[in-house]
Amino acid sequence: MRVRFFGGLSVDTGEGHVTVPGRGQQSLLLRLAVDAGTTVGYRALAEDIWGLDTPDDPRAALQSLVSRLRRALPTGTVSSAPGGYRLDLPRTAIDITCFQDLVAQARSTGDAAPAREALALWSGEVWTPHDGFDWLVRDLLEDRSHAERVVATAPPPVAGSFSAADVTPAALTALVGRGVELDAIRERLTTDRLVTLIGPGGAGKTTLAVETVRAVTDSIVVELAPAAAGDVWTAIAGAVGRRIRLPESAGASLTAAERVAEAVTGRRVVIVLDNCEHVIHEAAEAALALLRMSPGVRVLTTSREPLGIPGEAFVDLGPLPPEDAATLFAQRVRSARGRVPDDDERETAQRIVRRLDGLPLAIELAAARSRTLSLAEIDAGLDDRFALLSNGPRLSSQRHRTLRALIDWSWDTLGGGERTALQVAAVFPDGIGAADAAAVARAFDRDAADFDALVDRSLLVRREGRFRMLETVREYGLERLREDGNEVPFRARAAAVLTRLAAQREQTVRGPGLRAALAWFDANDENLAAALRTYVDSGDRREGIPLLRSLLWPWAVRERGDDLRRAVGEFADADAPLDSEARVVVESLALFSASFPEAGRTATVAPEAYAVRRAELEAAAAAYPSEVTALVAPLLRLAATVILAGGGEGERTWHVEVTDDELAEAPPWSRAILHALRAGAAQNSGDMDALGVESAKALQMFEMIGDPWGTGFASQLRSEWLVLADRLDEALAVIDRSGDAIRGLTSAPDLLQQEAQAVGILLRLGRLDLARRRAADIDRAAAADGSVRALGQARMTAAQIEIAADDGDAALRQIERIDLAGQPGIPDQFLAWIDAQRAQALLLLGRCDEARDVLRTGLTRAADSRDHPIIAIVLLTVAGWNAAVDRLDRAEEALARADAVRGGSDERAPFAVWVRERMTAGAEVTPAPAVGIRPALSKVDAETLLALLD
Repeated sequence: MRVRFFGGLSVDTGEGHVTVPGRGQQSLLLRLAVDAGTTVGYRALAEDIWGLDTPDDPRAALQSLVSRLRRALPTGTVSSAPGGYRLDLPRTAIDITCFQDLVAQARSTGDAAPAREALALWSGEVWTPHDGFDWLVRDLLEDRSHAERVVATAPPPVAGSFSAADVTPAALTALVGRGVELDAIRERLTTDRLVTLIGPGGAGKTTLAVETVRAVTDSIVVELAPAAAGDVWTAIAGAVGRRIRLPESAGASLTAAERVAEAVTGRRVVIVLDNCEHVIHEAAEAALALLRMSPGVRVLTTSREPLGIPGEAFVDLGPLPPEDAATLFAQRVRSARGRVPDDDERETAQRIVRRLDGLPLAIELAAARSRTLSLAEIDAGLDDRFALLSNGPRLSSQRHRTLRALIDWSWDTLGGGERTALQVAAVFPDGIGAADAAAVARAFDRDAADFDALVDRSLLVRREGRFRMLETVREYGLERLREDGNEVPFRARAAAVLTRLAAQREQTVRGPGLRAALAWFDANDENLAAALRTYVDSGDRREGIPLLRSLLWPWAVRERGDDLRRAVGEFADADAPLDSEARVVVESLALFSASFPEAGRTATVAPEAYAVRRAELEAAAAAYPSEVTALVAPLLRLAATVILAGGGEGERTWHVEVTDDELAEAPPWSRAILHALRAGAAQNSGDMDALGVESAKALQMFEMIGDPWGTGFASQLRSEWLVLADRLDEALAVIDRSGDAIRGLTSAPDLLQQEAQAVGILLRLGRLDLARRRAADIDRAAAADGSVRALGQARMTAAQIEIAADDGDAALRQIERIDLAGQPGIPDQFLAWIDAQRAQALLLLGRCDEARDVLRTGLTRAADSRDHPIIAIVLLTVAGWNAAVDRLDRAEEALARADAVRGGSDERAPFAVWVRERMTAGAEVTPAPAVGIRPALSKVDAETLLALLD
């Protein structure tokens, strides 16, 4: 991270610039930056930030400022310390402190080089947020005068010496970005005598090395790219001889190394050995010899791999950050066609630099094509990037003239094993996990050490426990495979090893190993998808069945229903023999899915055909027992009820039949799932007794097994029962534990649904302030997720709170923020819930006619959904409408129906309290007529329910 104050405030995290908003946060950042790396006390901070306008509680005000500044900066940048706060950045990362330190160095040594370097940092007037920092401006101006005086009084160059301006080649274009890396190189050169700048071809290593020594008093650049084996010392001697005149007595009898030693002995000089990778062993020997010639010699090398010398310091040069890459592309496009990308081309330009991995050379080659091609044509042409980027500048070095030549330069230095490893990595789009590297290597008859060798050669990077490859290098590897005719067999081997690895991980996905297993499946998502495509493309779907089987539960936990349905449709084959556990599971899921078609479609399986296939699968499941096949018979019986209902009243009404023998024989995890399914069916049908028994069993078993997903699922059901049992504190504790269990496992909307359940419990407990704080957390999480479901959940939660607070206007404002326009597949349950909340808000405002109109729609939707908890919410609201218009008998009936549908009375729900208060007040004025409660209170057809509004 770099912070600049000369010429304006700029904060660059290395991945892009960030904005520090507000004068208070800006003042805090500047004051901490002045003493970066050390603790600044509370009093000093308060005095410099606020001056005479110090707040009443400066400690609290500082804490608030620090909290906001931390949100703007990368994690860990601002830390707390006893007595104050500290900016955890090196002074070299802040231009004003780096400037001060360089000036101090120049004054103490009389050396003009650091003074010149300091003055180069002064790119504009010092930025301050207000006049209270005039003391800092005065100090910096005084330091500037000192630096100018040191430079002005420096002695002229002596014979046999030289300056950076005389040596170093002039830059043809301005350097874009790389400020962090440039500072890192300069810092390393002050502490280490050998620094190697490592990066892939085209990353700009040469440019950065030359830029580094431009500010060095004595430097020599040795270009090794043209050097062949045995020519390294000749190249070094030639570069040194052109810059340092040796006495005639040196003679021609000296070797090249001896002439160099004669020249550099006693001097302070930085020697750049540029492009070492193709002569790496000789370059390493030469660098070591140079360092031994004189203590004043420092060596800066550029290479695609380390030299391997003890004491070698490294600066890794990766791709340009997105913002710098976009800037470079825009500048080069302007050079090529006379104007930067237009606003309507910006997205295309960003996609181009992203596809080119942020490699400066590739970006420059692509931008040069804009002279004759549109950016859209360049983007499309990158599908064959080596053909598109095949015509670089005429005077460039051969290895930099085309994109292919750039990587050919590295390929030519590889051994046979390393070349194979590069091609192997190319068929793994997600890269290769370090823990899987040995298994992958064995599948291709290679050793995992070959992957490490490619990291050393900057063709792979090892990051976050994975070997990854730049997309450009990956395309190169694939092209080499196609040329060799090996792409199909390599992809087949990759699919086979991924199938084995996935099967191993799948064994740990049900239980305490779930999170680690999901992390593996997530990290290999593109790899696994590519493997499935390989099986489909090869026509060998049978071999892909075990892989799909391994993906089923991870995808289910991740709620990837569409992917599951599509993959099962591709691989299932009703005519295939049921000769493995994997085949039985996939075929059972195919039949189950056909019974629950997508929204708007009806099941296409005839009851007779379903019964036959179901019997086959149940028998096969018994022959191949596992945790998953133990669920086949109960789930297929459940689906049979839907098929037999034929879209009638029984549709979507789950009834899980499990025999005692099936429960006894099922493995523990399967038994816990079956109890949870029973609990879910009981909740949906309003059977609270069964919900209490089954949810308790499911939760106890999942906690004993240590399965976080199952614990979260069962906890939500258990909490629902505890609410109806009026055990609210227990319900809150259970749902909070559930949130902790599933955080990071399930989707954001599902997690927020549980968080909203906790808010509802808090409202029943009367803890309105805490409920608001929890709702604010939900709102922030929903905004970060951005999905319609998440945002809708947040708005509805906020509306619930305003209804509990008796603020109908505020509740309506929250509801109106829910935007479902153009969103397909919104379930009736959610729409009915919105209708109920809107009607409740309208009733709080006394707008009863509007509320009734909304409730008519809501009742129809709720009845169509067959979702009993939602029906109960709408019926409670209907009771509220009847109470508001003094129809107390109908209000009583609506409440009774709500309780019957729900399976119990939710008397402490805030709107239920409101309804009963209205009914009590109405009864005191006008006693309710004695009417008999209608039979069949749990009947949920729309006609019966709508009669309550007539």
